[in-house]
Amino acid sequence: MPTPLDTSSVARVAAILSILARAHETGREELSVTELAQGIGREPSQVSRMLKRLAATGLVQQDHATREYRLGWRLCVIASAAGDRSLLHATRPILQAIVARTNESALLSVQEGSHSLTISRVSSHHQLQVCGWIGRTSPLHLCASGRALLFDTSTFDIIDLIQGHLQPDGHGPAALNDMPDIIKRIAVERARGYTVAIDELEIGLAAVGAPIYSTSGHVIASITVSGPTARLAGHTGDLGSIVAQACLRATETLRQRPTSISASSSDTPRLIGRGRAAGTAHAQ
Repeated sequence: MPTPLDTSSVARVAAILSILARAHETGREELSVTELAQGIGREPSQVSRMLKRLAATGLVQQDHATREYRLGWRLCVIASAAGDRSLLHATRPILQAIVARTNESALLSVQEGSHSLTISRVSSHHQLQVCGWIGRTSPLHLCASGRALLFDTSTFDIIDLIQGHLQPDGHGPAALNDMPDIIKRIAVERARGYTVAIDELEIGLAAVGAPIYSTSGHVIASITVSGPTARLAGHTGDLGSIVAQACLRATETLRQRPTSISASSSDTPRLIGRGRAAGTAHAQ
């Protein structure tokens, strides 16, 4: 019987599954051991052993002809019970309506520690667009979805969340890496009702986002419109109004569902305390 995975092994397994999921969204059903090894920065022999263990559990499947791997049916069964399905069900038509109105991709994200995690996406019909967003995480302070998720978070908790993730390199030229600037930006966007990120996460990428609230008034998710900077930069005000209104509809829809994520259990995905109201500054 295999020994329990240690923390580093768990992280590598999660990375492998995430890479396979992103590949699936971009049209690649399967990846080779070499591609997966390159993706997580490990030796192919080590990754091959991990994949064989994962295949034995049904989390991945190997094509016997190509020897490549894809996500397994067992993972689909597990995923069907993940999170609160009412959030996905309630927001899907809202995302579709945003795309129909803006002709830009719409995404649904939730907070995962210090990052924003994209859990649903409706793509536009443009040929030029960024693919592979589902399952992708981004630092909260560097993306429109992440800063929208922080609208109800105190300055103290914002600092605690992101202070270890201020990296000057590896992102777009407009990336925010100074804490006072980040706190000020979030305050301005909170007052306005929507976030705007242009060339922050990466050059050429723009997004506009707004939060979805639970019945208790806490942010539980965010919706963003995302696309190339060249298309979005001149329309952020109009897009902000559209996304903010869509999030209000999503909030109301969830509040009308007795078993929805807007119940008291909705706050459990958030990994920070709620004792301090947003705006009670520890440091400005």
